[in-house]
Amino acid sequence: MSTPDCDVFLVPTQFSSIGEAIAAVVRPTTIMVTPAIYKEDLSLIRLPNVVISTTQFQRRGVILTGAGVADSIIDIENTSVYLSGLEIRSNGCARAIAARESSLALQECVLAGNRIVSDEACGAAMYCVASSVRVQKSMIAGNQIEGVKKGTGGALYLSDCQIEIAGSSIQANAVYGSAEARGGGIYCECGRMRMWRSRVTENALFGKSCAGAGIYFKDSSARIGGSVITGNATVDGKGGGILISGDRAAIAINKDTTIRRNHPDDVAQD
Repeated sequence: MSTPDCDVFLVPTQFSSIGEAIAAVVRPTTIMVTPAIYKEDLSLIRLPNVVISTTQFQRRGVILTGAGVADSIIDIENTSVYLSGLEIRSNGCARAIAARESSLALQECVLAGNRIVSDEACGAAMYCVASSVRVQKSMIAGNQIEGVKKGTGGALYLSDCQIEIAGSSIQANAVYGSAEARGGGIYCECGRMRMWRSRVTENALFGKSCAGAGIYFKDSSARIGGSVITGNATVDGKGGGILISGDRAAIAINKDTTIRRNHPDDVAQD
């Protein structure tokens, strides 16, 4: 199925797997996926714009669990990718998404139960570098970094990125670092973030030196509005809710944002 400007691929009607559909992409393409469990790793490297969406609009049901081979279930480089209605659950075997020099948008997605175990690990749910990242009406929960010396970004690791988070929940993610743990929910370095109507709750850090259980900002700018940042905690450290390393004035927190009941503090400056 196609139009003069793009292709529409159907999985499994036309292609037996999502990976086979991606391999056939030669121009902007929408891949419509029937709800099921797909045990595969996906690679989108230097491709035209790609949309991967469930065929059941307003419903999820497309579950990616990974093949158990790659570090990340979805690996993106130099590509614009839009994901809609997908659940990415590796059952503790891999990171959900890695993106480099790309444009990545999530709509109505779930990234849960993903894990990364490697020295100086970053981003159990999403690892994004030099990219544009948009997370809308999605849930990122129960992802972990563990068994490492230094861990950064239990849910999201964002370096040199432009980020928008809207109507989303980042909840119960954790970093276990024997020497250092940073950013239990979000780690943002040299980035620009806008976050609206979202929740960053119950994220945690465990290690000898901890900072930023909810959000860790390093040399970044941000505007946070209409959001809730609560119940985040570090065992030994500071910045239970938010840790700011760099210019405090670059982090604008609107009055309609609630930051409370974080341990040991709500907002701290490094």
